[in-house]
Amino acid sequence: MAELGDDETPDVERIAGEADRRREAWGATLDDMTAMADEFEADGWETVRIPAGDSGPFGPSSGKGDEGAFGLAYVIPGDKAETVADLFEATSFPEYEVYRAENDGRVYMVTALFSPDAETAIFLAGAWDLREALECATVAVEEGRMYTYLQKLDGTVVGVVEHDDPEKFFPNLDAIRRYAPNSGDDEAEGDASDDN
Repeated sequence: MAELGDDETPDVERIAGEADRRREAWGATLDDMTAMADEFEADGWETVRIPAGDSGPFGPSSGKGDEGAFGLAYVIPGDKAETVADLFEATSFPEYEVYRAENDGRVYMVTALFSPDAETAIFLAGAWDLREALECATVAVEEGRMYTYLQKLDGTVVGVVEHDDPEKFFPNLDAIRRYAPNSGDDEAEGDASDDN
């Protein structure tokens, strides 16, 4: 049986500190989403605020959705899924903004989807690890486009939006490479591209 002693204390403190930082960063993300939505509502827009139950990037090899699909998936709570599905039937969301922050290799993000014709905005708050993003980010940059998927817990997609600027989602591909599993092979390549 392993004994816990002073040697274990730094790991326990590190893990607790990381959990605290993640909680604070998530709280700040939700506060930002609320402030943005409040501004649009003050201007007369209808808003839907969604703190995703889960979110993350996926690439074509994930087998998710259609062959070759990639993007960021947000799991929509049940009480919001029907509202979102109805909005996507009624209008499109051609405009968007991405607000993101990184903390300890984790991205905290609000994606705002806008339908100017309907004066409706959907605000999605999510968080995901950079180490999970390499395939999605690489494909998005190569293709010059990105996708946001809004889905139920069972995987049913209730809305998809195509975006024309993947750099808003992935501003630093080299940083993602450094966090990716087995990135030892990519480090030299990433370092070389930093010099350009």
